[in-house]
Amino acid sequence: MSYFGLHLQTPINEWDSELLYAAEEGKPYRLAKFFWVEAGIVVKHVSPATVTVFRHYWAHQQPFLDRALVSPMEADAAADQYIAMFKDSVNQHGNIDYVESLNETYPSRDLLAQQKAVAFDRAFIRRLKVHCPATRPVVYNAPPGNIDHDEYAVLIDLARDCEAAGGAFGYHNYWSVVNKHSYVGSPGHARDYQMRWSDTLDEYLVDRGIRVNYILGESGPIGAGPDGYWQKPNDGWKMYTVWDGDIDGYMSDLVTMEELFGSSRAAEEGRLIGATLFTSGNGIGWENFLVDFPLLGRITDHVINYSGQTGPLPPLPPIVDEFEEAAWNLTTEMQRTGQNGIRLNALAGIQQRIKQDNRIDRTDYQIVTSEAQLIDFTVNKTVQAAESLSGTFPRRVYVWTPGQEIYYYENP
Repeated sequence: MSYFGLHLQTPINEWDSELLYAAEEGKPYRLAKFFWVEAGIVVKHVSPATVTVFRHYWAHQQPFLDRALVSPMEADAAADQYIAMFKDSVNQHGNIDYVESLNETYPSRDLLAQQKAVAFDRAFIRRLKVHCPATRPVVYNAPPGNIDHDEYAVLIDLARDCEAAGGAFGYHNYWSVVNKHSYVGSPGHARDYQMRWSDTLDEYLVDRGIRVNYILGESGPIGAGPDGYWQKPNDGWKMYTVWDGDIDGYMSDLVTMEELFGSSRAAEEGRLIGATLFTSGNGIGWENFLVDFPLLGRITDHVINYSGQTGPLPPLPPIVDEFEEAAWNLTTEMQRTGQNGIRLNALAGIQQRIKQDNRIDRTDYQIVTSEAQLIDFTVNKTVQAAESLSGTFPRRVYVWTPGQEIYYYENP
Protein backbone atom coordinates (compact mmCIF):
# COMPACT_ATOMS: atom_id res chain seq x y z
CA MET A 1 0.00 0.00 0.00
CA SER A 2 1.61 3.23 -1.15
CA TYR A 3 2.22 6.03 1.33
CA PHE A 4 1.34 8.71 -1.22
CA GLY A 5 -1.94 10.57 -1.44
CA LEU A 6 -3.44 13.52 -3.25
CA HIS A 7 -3.14 17.24 -2.42
CA LEU A 8 -6.25 18.90 -3.87
CA GLN A 9 -6.59 22.67 -3.74
CA THR A 10 -9.56 22.79 -6.14
CA PRO A 11 -11.41 19.98 -7.92
CA ILE A 12 -9.95 18.70 -11.16
CA ASN A 13 -11.61 16.43 -13.69
CA GLU A 14 -11.90 12.80 -12.55
CA TRP A 15 -10.00 13.21 -9.27
CA ASP A 16 -12.71 11.18 -7.57
CA SER A 17 -12.59 8.53 -10.30
CA GLU A 18 -8.91 7.95 -9.53
CA LEU A 19 -9.72 7.33 -5.86
CA LEU A 20 -12.59 5.04 -6.84
CA TYR A 21 -10.44 3.06 -9.28
CA ALA A 22 -7.74 2.44 -6.66
CA ALA A 23 -10.33 1.47 -4.05
CA GLU A 24 -12.06 -0.98 -6.42
CA GLU A 25 -8.68 -2.59 -7.10
CA GLY A 26 -8.30 -3.19 -3.37
CA LYS A 27 -5.39 -0.73 -3.07
CA PRO A 28 -6.97 2.53 -1.93
CA TYR A 29 -5.11 5.79 -1.57
CA ARG A 30 -3.99 6.10 2.04
CA LEU A 31 -5.00 9.75 2.33
CA ALA A 32 -6.40 12.76 0.51
CA LYS A 33 -5.93 16.37 1.56
CA PHE A 34 -8.28 19.04 0.26
CA PHE A 35 -9.21 22.69 0.72
CA TRP A 36 -13.02 22.42 0.39
CA VAL A 37 -14.99 20.59 3.05
CA GLU A 38 -17.48 18.86 0.75
CA ALA A 39 -14.65 16.78 -0.70
CA GLY A 40 -14.71 14.67 2.45
CA ILE A 41 -18.14 13.32 1.55
CA VAL A 42 -16.97 12.31 -1.91
CA VAL A 43 -13.74 10.70 -0.68
CA LYS A 44 -15.46 8.57 1.95
CA HIS A 45 -18.16 7.57 -0.56
CA VAL A 46 -15.78 6.33 -3.26
CA SER A 47 -12.93 5.18 -0.97
CA PRO A 48 -14.04 4.68 2.64
CA ALA A 49 -10.59 3.54 3.80
CA THR A 50 -8.89 6.77 2.66
CA VAL A 51 -7.94 9.16 5.47
CA THR A 52 -9.33 12.66 4.90
CA VAL A 53 -7.41 15.84 5.79
CA PHE A 54 -8.88 19.34 5.52
CA ARG A 55 -6.88 22.54 5.29
CA HIS A 56 -8.50 25.94 5.60
CA TYR A 57 -6.54 28.42 3.51
CA TRP A 58 -6.04 31.82 5.13
CA ALA A 59 -3.41 34.23 3.85
CA HIS A 60 -3.23 36.43 6.96
CA GLN A 61 -1.79 34.06 9.55
CA GLN A 62 0.51 36.40 11.48
CA PRO A 63 -2.17 38.01 13.71
CA PHE A 64 -3.07 34.58 15.07
CA LEU A 65 0.58 33.86 15.83
CA ASP A 66 1.18 37.23 17.51
CA ARG A 67 -1.82 36.74 19.80
CA ALA A 68 -0.85 33.19 20.73
CA LEU A 69 2.17 34.21 22.79
CA VAL A 70 0.32 36.86 24.83
CA SER A 71 -1.24 34.29 27.18
CA PRO A 72 -2.84 30.84 27.04
CA MET A 73 -6.25 32.51 27.23
CA GLU A 74 -5.48 34.77 24.27
CA ALA A 75 -4.02 31.80 22.36
CA ASP A 76 -7.28 29.93 22.88
CA ALA A 77 -9.22 32.98 21.68
CA ALA A 78 -7.04 33.17 18.56
CA ALA A 79 -7.57 29.47 17.87
CA ASP A 80 -11.32 29.90 18.43
CA GLN A 81 -11.40 32.69 15.84
CA TYR A 82 -9.46 30.62 13.31
CA ILE A 83 -11.56 27.48 13.81
CA ALA A 84 -14.79 29.50 13.62
CA MET A 85 -14.08 30.13 9.94
CA PHE A 86 -14.70 26.48 9.06
CA LYS A 87 -16.18 24.63 12.03
CA ASP A 88 -19.83 24.82 10.96
CA SER A 89 -19.02 23.30 7.55
CA VAL A 90 -16.76 20.62 9.04
CA ASN A 91 -19.37 19.60 11.59
CA GLN A 92 -22.23 19.74 9.08
CA HIS A 93 -20.61 17.63 6.37
CA GLY A 94 -18.59 15.27 8.54
CA ASN A 95 -16.28 12.71 6.96
CA ILE A 96 -13.21 14.76 7.95
CA ASP A 97 -10.63 12.78 9.92
CA TYR A 98 -7.99 15.49 10.42
CA VAL A 99 -7.86 19.29 10.23
CA GLU A 100 -4.62 21.21 9.67
CA SER A 101 -3.48 24.16 11.73
CA LEU A 102 -1.64 27.18 10.27
CA ASN A 103 0.71 26.55 7.36
CA GLU A 104 4.54 26.81 7.33
CA THR A 105 4.99 29.02 10.39
CA TYR A 106 8.17 27.37 11.75
CA PRO A 107 11.38 29.10 10.58
CA SER A 108 14.81 27.97 11.71
CA ARG A 109 16.97 30.18 13.94
CA ASP A 110 14.05 32.33 15.09
CA LEU A 111 13.07 31.22 18.59
CA LEU A 112 10.38 33.86 19.04
CA ALA A 113 8.61 32.83 15.83
CA GLN A 114 8.88 29.18 16.84
CA GLN A 115 7.40 29.91 20.28
CA LYS A 116 4.49 31.75 18.69
CA ALA A 117 3.84 28.85 16.32
CA VAL A 118 3.99 26.32 19.15
CA ALA A 119 1.67 28.41 21.35
CA PHE A 120 -0.90 28.64 18.57
CA ASP A 121 -0.66 24.96 17.64
CA ARG A 122 -1.13 23.90 21.28
CA ALA A 123 -4.21 26.14 21.48
CA PHE A 124 -5.42 24.70 18.16
CA ILE A 125 -5.24 21.20 19.65
CA ARG A 126 -7.13 22.29 22.77
CA ARG A 127 -9.89 24.12 20.95
CA LEU A 128 -10.36 21.85 17.92
CA LYS A 129 -11.64 19.04 20.13
CA VAL A 130 -14.20 21.47 21.58
CA HIS A 131 -15.44 22.94 18.29
CA CYS A 132 -14.98 19.93 15.97
CA PRO A 133 -14.96 16.90 18.29
CA ALA A 134 -15.08 14.35 15.46
CA THR A 135 -11.74 15.49 14.00
CA ARG A 136 -8.05 15.33 14.98
CA PRO A 137 -5.41 18.05 14.65
CA VAL A 138 -2.43 18.25 12.28
CA VAL A 139 0.18 20.65 13.68
CA TYR A 140 3.84 21.52 13.04
CA ASN A 141 3.07 22.00 9.34
CA ALA A 142 6.66 23.11 8.85
CA PRO A 143 8.39 23.95 5.56
CA PRO A 144 11.12 21.55 4.37
CA GLY A 145 14.38 21.86 6.26
CA ASN A 146 12.80 23.53 9.29
CA ILE A 147 13.25 23.75 12.19
CA ASP A 148 16.97 23.03 12.58
CA HIS A 149 18.26 19.76 14.03
CA ASP A 150 19.36 21.29 17.33
CA GLU A 151 16.14 23.26 17.93
CA TYR A 152 13.66 20.44 18.60
CA ALA A 153 13.33 21.14 22.35
CA VAL A 154 10.77 23.84 21.61
CA LEU A 155 8.46 21.13 20.20
CA ILE A 156 8.37 18.79 23.22
CA ASP A 157 5.18 20.07 24.87
CA LEU A 158 3.46 20.40 21.51
CA ALA A 159 4.38 16.83 20.62
CA ARG A 160 3.01 15.52 23.92
CA ASP A 161 -0.27 17.39 23.34
CA CYS A 162 -0.45 16.12 19.78
CA GLU A 163 0.10 12.52 20.82
CA ALA A 164 -2.55 12.75 23.55
CA ALA A 165 -5.07 14.19 21.09
CA GLY A 166 -4.47 11.45 18.51
CA GLY A 167 -3.22 14.10 16.08
CA ALA A 168 -0.27 14.22 13.70
CA PHE A 169 2.78 16.30 12.82
CA GLY A 170 2.52 17.70 9.30
CA TYR A 171 6.11 18.40 8.18
CA HIS A 172 6.55 19.09 4.43
CA ASN A 173 9.06 16.65 2.98
CA TYR A 174 10.03 17.92 -0.50
CA TRP A 175 13.15 16.43 -2.06
CA SER A 176 15.56 18.28 -4.34
CA VAL A 177 15.92 17.73 -8.09
CA VAL A 178 18.41 19.79 -10.11
CA ASN A 179 18.48 19.49 -13.91
CA LYS A 180 16.98 15.98 -13.79
CA HIS A 181 19.43 14.87 -11.11
CA SER A 182 17.44 13.75 -8.10
CA TYR A 183 18.74 13.90 -4.55
CA VAL A 184 15.89 11.78 -3.22
CA GLY A 185 18.25 8.93 -2.31
CA SER A 186 21.11 11.06 -0.99
CA PRO A 187 21.54 10.29 2.74
CA GLY A 188 22.70 13.82 3.58
CA HIS A 189 19.88 15.51 1.70
CA ALA A 190 17.37 13.03 3.11
CA ARG A 191 18.47 13.83 6.67
CA ASP A 192 18.14 17.56 6.04
CA TYR A 193 15.01 17.60 3.86
CA GLN A 194 12.77 14.70 2.89
CA MET A 195 13.47 12.48 5.94
CA ARG A 196 14.31 15.15 8.54
CA TRP A 197 10.98 14.41 10.24
CA SER A 198 12.11 10.81 10.76
CA ASP A 199 15.91 10.70 10.88
CA THR A 200 16.32 13.36 13.55
CA LEU A 201 12.98 14.77 14.81
CA ASP A 202 11.16 11.49 15.45
CA GLU A 203 14.27 9.94 16.98
CA TYR A 204 14.56 12.96 19.29
CA LEU A 205 10.93 12.65 20.40
CA VAL A 206 11.00 8.87 20.83
CA ASP A 207 14.08 9.20 23.05
CA ARG A 208 11.83 11.33 25.30
CA GLY A 209 8.96 8.87 25.31
CA ILE A 210 6.85 10.68 22.70
CA ARG A 211 5.40 8.97 19.64
CA VAL A 212 3.44 11.16 17.28
CA ASN A 213 1.78 10.21 14.01
CA TYR A 214 2.86 11.90 10.77
CA ILE A 215 0.87 13.32 7.88
CA LEU A 216 3.46 14.83 5.55
CA GLY A 217 1.20 17.56 4.24
CA GLU A 218 3.19 18.57 1.15
CA SER A 219 5.55 16.27 -0.71
CA GLY A 220 7.22 15.87 -4.07
CA PRO A 221 10.24 16.96 -6.13
CA ILE A 222 11.33 20.60 -6.00
CA GLY A 223 14.13 22.71 -7.44
CA ALA A 224 17.23 23.70 -5.49
CA GLY A 225 20.70 25.16 -5.79
CA PRO A 226 23.46 23.36 -7.73
CA ASP A 227 24.32 21.06 -4.82
CA GLY A 228 20.71 20.18 -3.98
CA TYR A 229 20.50 22.57 -1.04
CA TRP A 230 18.60 25.86 -0.70
CA GLN A 231 15.38 24.54 -2.14
CA LYS A 232 13.45 26.95 -4.35
CA PRO A 233 9.79 27.19 -3.27
CA ASN A 234 8.49 28.18 -6.72
CA ASP A 235 10.33 25.56 -8.79
CA GLY A 236 8.07 22.58 -9.35
CA TRP A 237 8.68 19.32 -11.18
CA LYS A 238 7.68 20.75 -14.58
CA MET A 239 10.41 23.42 -14.53
CA TYR A 240 13.21 22.87 -17.05
CA THR A 241 15.70 23.13 -14.15
CA VAL A 242 13.91 20.36 -12.20
CA TRP A 243 12.36 17.31 -13.98
CA ASP A 244 11.39 19.36 -17.05
CA GLY A 245 8.06 17.50 -17.17
CA ASP A 246 9.74 14.05 -17.20
CA ILE A 247 7.05 11.78 -15.73
CA ASP A 248 9.31 8.72 -15.67
CA GLY A 249 11.82 10.63 -13.52
CA TYR A 250 9.05 11.75 -11.19
CA MET A 251 7.75 8.20 -10.81
CA SER A 252 11.25 6.84 -10.18
CA ASP A 253 11.52 9.27 -7.27
CA LEU A 254 8.28 7.97 -5.80
CA VAL A 255 9.62 4.41 -5.65
CA THR A 256 12.78 5.53 -3.83
CA MET A 257 10.77 7.68 -1.47
CA GLU A 258 8.45 4.75 -0.66
CA GLU A 259 11.50 2.73 0.38
CA LEU A 260 12.69 5.55 2.64
CA PHE A 261 9.23 5.85 4.17
CA GLY A 262 9.05 2.11 4.78
CA SER A 263 12.41 2.07 6.57
CA SER A 264 11.38 4.73 9.09
CA ARG A 265 10.59 3.90 12.71
CA ALA A 266 7.24 5.69 12.36
CA ALA A 267 6.27 3.41 9.46
CA GLU A 268 7.40 0.28 11.27
CA GLU A 269 5.30 1.31 14.28
CA GLY A 270 2.28 2.27 12.21
CA ARG A 271 2.60 6.01 12.87
CA LEU A 272 3.17 7.22 9.30
CA ILE A 273 -0.22 7.98 7.79
CA GLY A 274 1.18 9.17 4.48
CA ALA A 275 2.33 12.07 2.32
CA THR A 276 0.35 14.24 -0.11
CA LEU A 277 1.85 15.13 -3.48
CA PHE A 278 1.72 18.88 -4.07
CA THR A 279 -0.56 19.88 -5.85
CA SER A 280 -3.76 19.67 -7.92
CA GLY A 281 -6.23 22.37 -8.90
CA ASN A 282 -7.25 24.88 -11.52
CA GLY A 283 -6.12 28.50 -11.52
CA ILE A 284 -4.19 28.21 -8.27
CA GLY A 285 -0.88 29.67 -9.43
CA TRP A 286 1.28 26.56 -9.00
CA GLU A 287 1.44 25.52 -12.65
CA ASN A 288 4.92 23.99 -12.41
CA PHE A 289 3.86 21.78 -9.50
CA LEU A 290 0.56 20.52 -10.90
CA VAL A 291 -0.21 16.84 -10.48
CA ASP A 292 -2.68 16.42 -13.33
CA PHE A 293 -3.17 13.95 -16.16
CA PRO A 294 -1.30 12.01 -17.44
CA LEU A 295 0.84 12.11 -14.27
CA LEU A 296 -2.17 11.55 -12.02
CA GLY A 297 -3.04 8.36 -13.85
CA ARG A 298 0.53 7.09 -13.44
CA ILE A 299 0.38 7.85 -9.70
CA THR A 300 -2.84 5.86 -9.37
CA ASP A 301 -1.21 2.94 -11.18
CA HIS A 302 1.70 3.21 -8.75
CA VAL A 303 -0.67 3.21 -5.75
CA ILE A 304 -2.37 0.09 -7.07
CA ASN A 305 0.77 -1.80 -8.10
CA TYR A 306 3.27 -0.82 -5.42
CA SER A 307 4.24 -3.99 -3.59
CA GLY A 308 6.83 -2.69 -1.14
CA GLN A 309 6.55 -3.09 2.60
CA THR A 310 4.30 -0.50 4.21
CA GLY A 311 3.02 -0.27 7.75
CA PRO A 312 -0.64 -0.20 8.74
CA LEU A 313 -2.61 3.00 9.09
CA PRO A 314 -2.75 4.17 12.71
CA PRO A 315 -6.22 3.58 14.18
CA LEU A 316 -8.27 6.69 14.80
CA PRO A 317 -8.66 7.31 18.55
CA PRO A 318 -12.17 7.30 19.99
CA ILE A 319 -14.05 10.58 20.07
CA VAL A 320 -14.12 12.18 23.51
CA ASP A 321 -17.69 12.78 24.72
CA GLU A 322 -18.86 15.52 27.12
CA PHE A 323 -18.46 13.28 30.16
CA GLU A 324 -14.86 12.43 29.32
CA GLU A 325 -14.17 16.06 28.45
CA ALA A 326 -15.32 17.12 31.93
CA ALA A 327 -13.10 14.54 33.60
CA TRP A 328 -10.16 15.57 31.39
CA ASN A 329 -10.61 19.25 32.26
CA LEU A 330 -10.80 18.57 35.97
CA THR A 331 -7.69 16.43 36.17
CA THR A 332 -5.77 18.82 33.91
CA GLU A 333 -6.64 21.66 36.28
CA MET A 334 -5.45 19.51 39.19
CA GLN A 335 -2.12 19.13 37.43
CA ARG A 336 -1.86 22.87 36.83
CA THR A 337 -2.46 23.67 40.50
CA GLY A 338 -0.01 21.07 41.79
CA GLN A 339 -2.59 18.61 43.09
CA ASN A 340 -2.44 14.88 42.60
CA GLY A 341 -4.07 14.42 39.23
CA ILE A 342 -3.19 13.21 35.77
CA ARG A 343 -5.00 13.75 32.50
CA LEU A 344 -7.63 11.16 31.73
CA ASN A 345 -7.17 9.58 28.32
CA ALA A 346 -8.65 6.27 27.24
CA LEU A 347 -5.58 5.52 25.10
CA ALA A 348 -2.93 6.48 27.63
CA GLY A 349 -2.89 3.26 29.67
CA ILE A 350 -3.93 4.91 32.93
CA GLN A 351 -3.55 1.74 34.96
CA GLN A 352 0.01 1.21 33.79
CA ARG A 353 0.85 4.85 34.45
CA ILE A 354 -0.44 4.64 38.00
CA LYS A 355 1.49 1.43 38.68
CA GLN A 356 4.64 3.06 37.30
CA ASP A 357 4.14 6.11 39.51
CA ASN A 358 3.69 3.86 42.52
CA ARG A 359 6.95 2.05 41.82
CA ILE A 360 8.96 5.20 41.14
CA ASP A 361 7.52 7.50 43.81
CA ARG A 362 6.70 4.74 46.36
CA THR A 363 3.18 6.15 46.50
CA ASP A 364 -0.12 4.38 46.84
CA TYR A 365 -2.35 5.82 44.15
CA GLN A 366 -5.57 3.91 43.64
CA ILE A 367 -8.26 3.41 41.01
CA VAL A 368 -11.86 3.93 42.04
CA THR A 369 -14.74 3.01 39.76
CA SER A 370 -17.60 2.77 42.24
CA GLU A 371 -18.84 4.60 45.30
CA ALA A 372 -18.57 1.44 47.41
CA GLN A 373 -14.82 1.27 46.86
CA LEU A 374 -14.36 4.53 48.76
CA ILE A 375 -14.83 2.60 52.01
CA ASP A 376 -11.45 0.94 51.44
CA PHE A 377 -9.52 4.22 51.32
CA THR A 378 -7.74 6.01 54.09
CA VAL A 379 -6.64 9.63 54.32
CA ASN A 380 -3.10 8.89 53.15
CA LYS A 381 -4.22 7.48 49.81
CA THR A 382 -4.90 9.49 46.66
CA VAL A 383 -7.18 8.70 43.77
CA GLN A 384 -5.10 9.98 40.86
CA ALA A 385 -7.45 8.92 38.07
CA ALA A 386 -10.12 6.37 37.34
CA GLU A 387 -10.75 4.25 34.28
CA SER A 388 -12.30 0.84 33.80
CA LEU A 389 -9.96 -2.04 32.98
CA SER A 390 -11.58 -2.44 29.57
CA GLY A 391 -10.12 0.89 28.47
CA THR A 392 -13.50 2.64 28.47
CA PHE A 393 -14.64 5.12 31.03
CA PRO A 394 -16.85 3.88 33.91
CA ARG A 395 -20.23 5.36 34.73
CA ARG A 396 -18.63 7.51 37.39
CA VAL A 397 -15.10 8.90 37.57
CA TYR A 398 -13.87 9.96 41.01
CA VAL A 399 -10.90 12.23 41.64
CA TRP A 400 -9.84 12.66 45.23
CA THR A 401 -6.96 14.32 47.01
CA PRO A 402 -6.55 13.89 50.80
CA GLY A 403 -8.10 16.77 52.71
CA GLN A 404 -10.40 17.79 49.88
CA GLU A 405 -13.87 16.72 48.94
CA ILE A 406 -14.37 13.95 46.42
CA TYR A 407 -15.20 15.04 42.88
CA TYR A 408 -16.92 12.85 40.38
CA TYR A 409 -18.48 13.09 36.97
CA GLU A 410 -21.26 10.84 35.85
CA ASN A 411 -21.87 9.65 32.32
CA PRO A 412 -25.57 10.02 31.64
